Amino acid sequence: MREPRLDLLVLADLHYALPNRPEAAAEPLRKMAWGRLLFRKVLRRVRHMGRWPDALVLLGDLVEDGGAADAESLLKGLAAEAEEAGLFVLAVAGNHDPTDDSVARVFDSPTGFREFGGYGFLLIRDEVGPGDFAARPPGDLVLPVQAARAHPDLPLVAVQHNPIFPPIESSYPFLPTNAEAIAECYEEAGVILSLSGHYHCGNGPIQRGPTLYRTTPALCESPFRFDYVRLRGRRVEVETHALRLEVPGLTDVHCHTELAYCATTVRAEENVAISRAMGVSQICLTEHAFQLYMPEEEAWSFRWQTDRPMAERCLAGPTRMEAYRALAGVWRGDASVRIGLEVDWREGEGWLLRPGDADGWDLLVGGVHLLPGYTRETVRKAKRAELERLFIRQVEDLLSKGISVLAHPFRIFIRWGLEEPTALHDRLVEMLKAADTAAEINFHDHPTSDRFYRECLVQGVRLALGTDSHDLSEVGELFPHLEVLKRIGVDPTTETDRLFRLS
Repeated sequence: MREPRLDLLVLADLHYALPNRPEAAAEPLRKMAWGRLLFRKVLRRVRHMGRWPDALVLLGDLVEDGGAADAESLLKGLAAEAEEAGLFVLAVAGNHDPTDDSVARVFDSPTGFREFGGYGFLLIRDEVGPGDFAARPPGDLVLPVQAARAHPDLPLVAVQHNPIFPPIESSYPFLPTNAEAIAECYEEAGVILSLSGHYHCGNGPIQRGPTLYRTTPALCESPFRFDYVRLRGRRVEVETHALRLEVPGLTDVHCHTELAYCATTVRAEENVAISRAMGVSQICLTEHAFQLYMPEEEAWSFRWQTDRPMAERCLAGPTRMEAYRALAGVWRGDASVRIGLEVDWREGEGWLLRPGDADGWDLLVGGVHLLPGYTRETVRKAKRAELERLFIRQVEDLLSKGISVLAHPFRIFIRWGLEEPTALHDRLVEMLKAADTAAEINFHDHPTSDRFYRECLVQGVRLALGTDSHDLSEVGELFPHLEVLKRIGVDPTTETDRLFRLS
């Protein structure tokens, strides 16, 4: 019989609360307002790691104030994220969560024994009294032994909020008062893994008898850690990951703002705060010029690329370029924030910019977002040579205008379901080198292959890291970019000359 195998994504202590709650001022290290955002960022990170769990384990203190009127609504927001991701959830409540069964009900995760994926899970909510002293009632204390007798072939995993082992030297009662009795029951039942939260620093993993004890750190506090657990039969592997990247000098050259039509949740102020929290040293707010100039319907038509009268009419105004310059003015003088434009090609002009609008920015990024005359539906009938000619023409014109970074190289081909034109790699690298323009590593969608970036390095073309954030869950997420650098042999801490950075 094949041994069971299960991957668990484990999160603890989100302490989710709406912004401007008084608790936030009392606990400044806890990013309570980011509870749902951090949840989404973890899911994005796991995808970038090339993993996907079989189940999500939530270890309590999911909200900051379980007695607040909005507590259940906040829990439902977290549950909606898990449901959208298609995750099976095993959740227990903590001492900050509602005292009723809201957690069990919202996440469809009743306490007690639950079988899933060839394992037996013991979901236990210990009783909490005055002073946050917790204790396990007698009925739950014997649950592991009862489960082991009833299901002798199932490896058992215990899930609770309070740590059980090892002891923690503190005046605050992190462990239940009968923690030793609980550990003895786990040993008797042969529990292979005990998962807890509550102690924000985290603890373990540490072995005691047959049981590996792990206290998962709090997600709500920097560096925003979470666990990824692999169960293989009775073997347990625990990996701990952090959303915050500890790489000095990281620069994100491409982060959108609330002025983008294509934006979902990004806002300049939050972009800056989140990027800093995620370890990004410098962020460039970089907005689409065409979206600042055009009404939304006209912008998305892309007719302005070749329809000169239409483009001139829109450029004559009114536009939102002045609003973007006003937003930029808020951040002038902050060395960690730069302001740029993402510019597009326009027939006969090289780019879509009014006279003078190229001035005053820290960065100009050029992007190819459409090949004129084609759509996703018609492009498959086109001759490949013609598509490549149109692409190169746009890039040549943008480079001739002096852009510093070419955004998401070749993405237009991949987005339209075509193969990346590897035959163009050498030519594009030569063009970038001649123009002293960096190539952007971009994971917003449809990333360019490592092969192209290797060729850039060989020819001395610098690489720029850009999140191309349209959603707050993307902001500051440079993990996949660093993975590319690792795969192509670049150390971002020592080989800084290979990377594009803003002065």
